[in-house]
Amino acid sequence: MISVDKHSVVHPDANLGDNCQIGPFCTVGPHVTIGANTVLRSNVVVEGHTTIGDDCDIFPFTTLGIQSQDQKYRPGTVTHTHIGARNTIREFVSIHSGTEEGSRTVVGDDCTLLAQAHVAHNCEVGNHVVMSHAATLGGHVMIGDYANIGGLSAIHQFCHVGRAAMVGGMCRVVQDVLPFTIAEGFPAHMRVINKVGMERAGYTVEEIGEVRRAFRMLFLRELRLEAAVKQVQEEFPDSENVRLMIEAINSSQRGLARPDSAMFEINVSE
Repeated sequence: MISVDKHSVVHPDANLGDNCQIGPFCTVGPHVTIGANTVLRSNVVVEGHTTIGDDCDIFPFTTLGIQSQDQKYRPGTVTHTHIGARNTIREFVSIHSGTEEGSRTVVGDDCTLLAQAHVAHNCEVGNHVVMSHAATLGGHVMIGDYANIGGLSAIHQFCHVGRAAMVGGMCRVVQDVLPFTIAEGFPAHMRVINKVGMERAGYTVEEIGEVRRAFRMLFLRELRLEAAVKQVQEEFPDSENVRLMIEAINSSQRGLARPDSAMFEINVSE
């Protein structure tokens, strides 16, 4: 049974799944689809061509699918927002739609976005991602599965944060963060492997050890990156996780948030 509070405005063309609960003072637009068992607690605005999956819990004063803030947006452009299943979206979170015709912003499944987090236009956020309070993604940012974005951090447009990586609180990320690493600082630099995050995501001791050794080979030796990449590929030809790191290096457009030389001693002791 669908429950819509009498103080909410839900367009008759909106598609609501079974057992949806729309609390007071919500607004749901005509091109919105909301999955089964999803709850809009109160004062939630869902606009545009927006799809929300099943079993989401959306807290007050959240805005989803709102028009892009990108100045290149042109009125009348049809863009999309896709939010997956089982997400928790806390107070004052904003997730904006894409900018170009037919483009979209994506948030995967099983994510937790804490209060005041912001996902800008054309971002792609993976599954099991945590964005802490006031974490901000610029346009076209890509966040890998199981990544953790610290509170008050800001990630520059077009940057990539890899799978199971962690961005520390109050970081300014202006270059790519490789999978399985921790980045800290202002600007952020990769510091060490995200051992705890990998353990929580189900990686084995052997897999974590491979990633740690690959990281050391890439950045903690006096080698050009190209030569280090070649050595890593030869050393770990069958490692899927190391392959992800190498692919992230080869596809990087903004460059890498390489470790600061002052952090080398810390890494060697890990």
